[in-house]
Amino acid sequence: MADAYRALKINKPPPLKDGGTIGIVAPSGRVDAEKLHEGVLWLENCGYQVILGKHLEKQFRYFAGKDQERAEDLQQMVQNKSVDAIICARGGVGAARILPYLNLDPVRSFPKIFVGCSDITTLLLYLNKILSWVAFHGPMVATMFGNKPSPRLSTELFQILSGEIRNMHFEGTKGLRDGTSEGILTGGCLTLMCTSIGTPYEIDTKGTILFIEDVNEAPFRIDRMLSYLKSLGKFEHVRGVVFGQMPQCNPEDLPEIILDILGDYTFPILFGFPSGHGDSTATLPFGLNFQLNVDTLSLNMKESAVQ
Repeated sequence: MADAYRALKINKPPPLKDGGTIGIVAPSGRVDAEKLHEGVLWLENCGYQVILGKHLEKQFRYFAGKDQERAEDLQQMVQNKSVDAIICARGGVGAARILPYLNLDPVRSFPKIFVGCSDITTLLLYLNKILSWVAFHGPMVATMFGNKPSPRLSTELFQILSGEIRNMHFEGTKGLRDGTSEGILTGGCLTLMCTSIGTPYEIDTKGTILFIEDVNEAPFRIDRMLSYLKSLGKFEHVRGVVFGQMPQCNPEDLPEIILDILGDYTFPILFGFPSGHGDSTATLPFGLNFQLNVDTLSLNMKESAVQ
């Protein structure tokens, strides 16, 4: 079973209840104020209370404020007992720069829902590996909630955050290699997975269903990054691989490249799953046991994401 590969017991957060409080932070790139406002309004219309990080709308170069300011907002949201969940405003660049300014060890045993994707992959891997928290690869406030999100996005997001166990099937996905497997879900943006190598939060792929997505990368760069992970042995003990929609990556060319690089393995492979960049519909809790069934084009939770 996949649980045998867990080095530590996973820490599940309390559920997000109807009318709960959501804190918004921007650990990476600077935020479009109009889209942020629209995203916050959308959350409030869904019935949630919203608290904004003190430095949320600051700008420093291409970041949402200086490193210490972005770290301070995240630190305060984690420590604020009235905040039930934290959702990032956007990705961009810079999440790794705030890690030296965080002190989350005192709250290790008090996990909190944390949602984001793209550059936020760094923080998801950090929380998952260093604190053994469930970390949620999912939609963000300015870039997704602020752009007329689909009803299914909100329904599945809040169902998972409230504790429902979901079987996820989406039109447009396709199987690159058939089969069924079970493992601990992890992954995120391919570029950030690669930059985690050699850090304390380096992605651990043993016994996992590995989710891989990216945006605006030429096929040769996807080829190079997958080949790099392969050279490190990161696919040796993987149970299955799920690729995202890969927008602006020439996704029509990628299946051939993927099968060329991963042809030495026998695990099932699914392509075009909407999480992260693209339609961004699915919320994926990293650190939990999942079943990948390429025969039914589905990714199925085996346990609740919250306690």
